[in-house]
Amino acid sequence: MNYMLCTTTTTDPIIVFSENRSRISVVNNNRIEIEKIQVDGCLIDVKLEKCDWLFCYGDNAKKAVFIELKGCDLDKAISQLRSTINHTKERYRAYKKECYAITTRVPKHGASIRKRSIDFFNQTGATLSVKNSPHSINI
Repeated sequence: MNYMLCTTTTTDPIIVFSENRSRISVVNNNRIEIEKIQVDGCLIDVKLEKCDWLFCYGDNAKKAVFIELKGCDLDKAISQLRSTINHTKERYRAYKKECYAITTRVPKHGASIRKRSIDFFNQTGATLSVKNSPHSINI
C-alpha cells in the first residue's frame, strides 16, 4: 500500500467526499492540516473489499476517519469499512477510529442499526455512524 501516492494534504475549510448521490462534508473551521487518502482505486488492491476514503488529523490525539459512500446496501458498506480497518490496522494502531456509512436511503434508525454499531465497535474498536446523504461533520 503506497500511502504517499494516495494522500493529499489540505487545510481547506470544507472538504467534500462524494460519489454518485452520496456526499459528506467535513467542516474544518480551524484549518487543521488533514491527510485525505483515496482508498478505493488507489491505496488498496482492487480484489479486496475497501471503503472509499479515509482522512486523518491531529498531533497528540490522532484520529482516523473512514468513509464509505453507498446507495442503500448498508450491510455491504459496513463490511467494506471493517475490511479497510483490518487492512490498515498497523498504520493506524495509535489512532482513534471513526467510520461513516453515508447512504442515499437508510432504514429507520432503530435497534438494528444500534446493534450493528455495537457489534462493529466490539470487532474493530471503531465507532460506526450511519447517516443519510448529504451529511456534514465538524472537526
